[in-house]
Amino acid sequence: MKKLATCISVLITLNCLCVSQLVAQDKPAASSIDSTAPKKIVKWWQILQKTPKPPRKGAIYFIPIPIFSVNPTSSFQLGVGATLNWFSGEPVDTRLSNSSVGVSYTLKNQLISSLKTSIYTKHDNWILLGDWRYQMSSQPGFGIGTGRQSATLSSPAIVINDNPYGTQAPGVQVITYNFARVYETALRKVIDKFYMGMGYHFDYYYNVKDKLLNLNATTPLITNYYIYNVNNGFSQTSSLLSGVSIDAVYDTRDNQNNPHKGRYALLSFRYNPVFLGSNNNSSTLYAEYRDYVNFTRDNHNILAFWAIGNFTTSGVLPYWNLPTIGWDQFSKSGEGYVQGRFRGQNLIFGQTEYRRHLFGIKNNPSFMSMVVFANMTTASSKENNIALFKYVDPAFGTGLRVNVSPIARIRVAVDYAIGFYGSMGIYFRLNETF
Repeated sequence: MKKLATCISVLITLNCLCVSQLVAQDKPAASSIDSTAPKKIVKWWQILQKTPKPPRKGAIYFIPIPIFSVNPTSSFQLGVGATLNWFSGEPVDTRLSNSSVGVSYTLKNQLISSLKTSIYTKHDNWILLGDWRYQMSSQPGFGIGTGRQSATLSSPAIVINDNPYGTQAPGVQVITYNFARVYETALRKVIDKFYMGMGYHFDYYYNVKDKLLNLNATTPLITNYYIYNVNNGFSQTSSLLSGVSIDAVYDTRDNQNNPHKGRYALLSFRYNPVFLGSNNNSSTLYAEYRDYVNFTRDNHNILAFWAIGNFTTSGVLPYWNLPTIGWDQFSKSGEGYVQGRFRGQNLIFGQTEYRRHLFGIKNNPSFMSMVVFANMTTASSKENNIALFKYVDPAFGTGLRVNVSPIARIRVAVDYAIGFYGSMGIYFRLNETF
């Protein structure tokens, strides 16, 4: 309990600092406040019907979207999501801020909720990044590393009397869990477009149930999740990772929802000590890079690149916190595979995407567009003696985009992707993948 109290104390302190900084940056002088002026909220149907007004400080661009999916893990899933975009300062020197929220429920009594923010304060002086999640959910458990063998048990196997202990549980190894995440990072502008700062990161998995694990059978059935925890000394029912980070960001993008040009680079070193609540001491290095090549002045032909490197630099991470696909801030990496399909001590992911304009309508010249993309993932495994790039698993896909806010460049997106091993997926979301 002392460890958990320490984690919560650090979180509250950092969150208060972030909020107070945002208020201090944007609070107008008392003499300039007009208490009679209503706050203007721009709704998506108004954007489509009217001629867009120039971007300005104070306008809020609000887009709701339904959440709907059907898959073997969660069954029927239905919910609602929304994105909120605004300028904290004058658009001439302040970039667009973004906040997205979603809540959904499934027929298997699963609850999935999230709040994610990427805020630029007045004059772009600060960047505030947030990732808050609470889930009562489930996920298949896979082995460590990329390649076909990642669907089989991790090795070395547990051996009793020179015999392997149990056999692999057949079928999809579904694991249910409760999960709470709170990530907050604050970065201050050092020089133009370059920021440095610190963050706090908290992940807590509890009430974990490995559905196919059966140690009481005549021949015990064991799973990838069980083997990893036994080999590395973790609990089967819970794990906690709590740590601080030193972060650096370089950002020249002209818009974070749908960049037409620019670059984005993030470097984050995280230290997860026991005294902050972690199960054991560990550290990681996370690197991300995005680049956008615009071939035409009308922004109708764009080639985009995205790369992620996530590396364990010391200690041993809990199974759930191993570098993996689909668990980045906006859960968009690894299209073509289920979230968490590939994980390892180290992971590299890359995606290339071509974005092509299709047609426009009155007051919305960029109404419809399409994308084609390819991605790849490679993950290492000490257990299976797999180095990075020993196995590379690709995926390919295409998608459509509907521009519902010409000013904020908010798009409703649908993608279809195919991976190896019979894997595929259909993805509905707001904004570009990256």
